[in-house]
Amino acid sequence: MNPRTGWRIVALREIETKVRDKAFVLTTLGTLALIIGSIVVAGVLSSRTASYSVIATDETSFQVLTEARDTQPEGIDLSILRMAQSAAEQRLEQEQVTALLGTDDQGRYTLTGKDAVPGELRTLIGDSLSTVLTEQLLQQQGVADAELPRASDLRVAQLHGDADRSSMVRAMALIFSFLFYMASLMFGMPIANSVIEEKQNRVVEILASAIPLRQLLAGKILGNVVLALLQLLLFLAIGLAAAYLSPIELPFLGVVSQVAGWFVVFFLGGFLLLAGVWAALGSLATRTEDLQQSSGPIIAVLMAVLFLGLYASGQLLVVASYIPIASSVAMPIRLLSGEVPWWEPALSLGIMALSCWVVLRFAERIYRRAVMHTEGTLSIKKALQIQL
Repeated sequence: MNPRTGWRIVALREIETKVRDKAFVLTTLGTLALIIGSIVVAGVLSSRTASYSVIATDETSFQVLTEARDTQPEGIDLSILRMAQSAAEQRLEQEQVTALLGTDDQGRYTLTGKDAVPGELRTLIGDSLSTVLTEQLLQQQGVADAELPRASDLRVAQLHGDADRSSMVRAMALIFSFLFYMASLMFGMPIANSVIEEKQNRVVEILASAIPLRQLLAGKILGNVVLALLQLLLFLAIGLAAAYLSPIELPFLGVVSQVAGWFVVFFLGGFLLLAGVWAALGSLATRTEDLQQSSGPIIAVLMAVLFLGLYASGQLLVVASYIPIASSVAMPIRLLSGEVPWWEPALSLGIMALSCWVVLRFAERIYRRAVMHTEGTLSIKKALQIQL
């Protein structure tokens, strides 16, 4: 094995091992199916038209149904009829119509279905009944309906941006946060487990005789980084393609596509930093149980980043966009708002790059000193005291 290119062989081995892992393959395919399925279901539901037929048994009920038909929303097709109560009940019993509308002995309006009345039909007719009865009452009092204030007179606005964009930002914040959290666990923790396994089997001693430990560490990190990045690109590509091909007209798709590119770059920096930490933790441990105890802080950091992406806003989100790891999610979320000058993501990436260099150099020092130690768990202080 060429000592100068040994990292390539290690990286390819990491990739090959992961690709052959059934859990990894099933998780990837399951996530892809979830992405595609959600888009397909949303498209089917948006294009579905519910058809209802309702019979009116008196004049006012017919006016209510006429109002409902004239104001029916997209996705509802309402057909109306007028006939006597007995004939209407017979048709309803034979399931020739959805429901009938009429008044009882006390003058109360009743919408009757054979087994149940669909909720959207009940809401539509209920609103129409209120409108018609209000108009009749106003006419009796000599007041014109057009003179009354309406709920539609209220205009909704916000000081910064708009409501549609805010909804898009929140949805994408959920997606970015979840993808970063999932990848950090799926590809980060196996780095530490692989290091522990090689220590337990003493395979690392054989590998160390063939290639420098620095290249062994680099191969492990790069192999998992490549896999994590390829999986992320696959998820984003499928998701964006499905969004563009969807019959639903989704606003701000162009903005989302651009920010997705920024997210890939920030994801790469954040995951590189975490990969170094995971490798160092694995070298300090000698058993999987040791890793479960020492990985608590990093799991807590990932959970904090997840909740930060979901709930943070305002100045907290601004500060987080300059903190390494947190910025992997926070800065792309801010970029979605379209109010961030170009130098801010550039500065954040500079801080991320510097942090990666410092953490990876420190992780490499820990790894080289601790990976050959198999007699109990080491602390960082004790590992740094080991002479090479």
